[in-house]
Amino acid sequence: MNIDLLTLKLFVAVVEEQGVAKAAEREHIAASAVSKRIADLEKAAKVQLFRRHHTGLRPTPAGHAFLHHARVLMRDLAQMDSEVGEYAQGVRGSLKVFANNSAMVQYLPGDLSRFLKSHPLIHVALEEAISPVIVRAVADGAADIGIYGGNTPATGLTVLPYRQDRLVVVVPARHPLRKQSSVRLTAVLPYDLVGMQEGSSIDTLVTKAATDLGQPVKLRIRTAGFDAIGRMVQAGLGIAIMPQLIADSYRSSLKIAAIALAEPWAVRRLDLCVQDMTALPAAARLLVEHLTKK
Repeated sequence: MNIDLLTLKLFVAVVEEQGVAKAAEREHIAASAVSKRIADLEKAAKVQLFRRHHTGLRPTPAGHAFLHHARVLMRDLAQMDSEVGEYAQGVRGSLKVFANNSAMVQYLPGDLSRFLKSHPLIHVALEEAISPVIVRAVADGAADIGIYGGNTPATGLTVLPYRQDRLVVVVPARHPLRKQSSVRLTAVLPYDLVGMQEGSSIDTLVTKAATDLGQPVKLRIRTAGFDAIGRMVQAGLGIAIMPQLIADSYRSSLKIAAIALAEPWAVRRLDLCVQDMTALPAAARLLVEHLTKK
């Protein structure tokens, strides 16, 4: 097949946006031109790459295979451009980082601020996701770097330690547990919980620990983001488990209390993953080295 770079880029955009119109808007090109490119691509490949669903376009098995190779090609071309481009003013390039909410709130703002001050020609696209999605994005080539809860498997990827945090129990100001200096999970589970998104690192840890204890999790509500969780706790909708640094930052503005969680898994790793350090663009390698330096 004779495929140009623009067609590859548009194909990936259609998959990620789940439709032609949004892909055309994202890439600043007419929707009709995108449709023609996709149709010509399917004709050249002699296989259907998309199926239409009520929620948009979804890639067929052949489309998924094509997506993997398209992302590899685009990543390799970006690396080539980065490494042979203009270095007179320092390393330049663009990279994509997926990170979970814990890393986004606690550590990445400061780490990225220091990095970008030293490398003003590097641009970082940062996207928040839950840990399994982050690992999958790196494996699929949709992200250069992933930062996620270390209890999530990252088979086949290069994994490096990033940070460590400690989980605490957050309760309303007048909750019966508020005067405890520390609690075990068995003391937490009888109460309604305000939980993170299903599949997130913290959700997985709590669910597994409760299963091991043979006790149910009384999940009253789920929400994304620690700010929303803190406000739900203050409103009396339940208690929650979150990183200590985040809980401490809310205690001055919200009527909540934080209690140490006396479980071995409450000390949690945040890891960084990439496909292959040797294949990373120069800009991405610099960021990995910055984020993982002791």
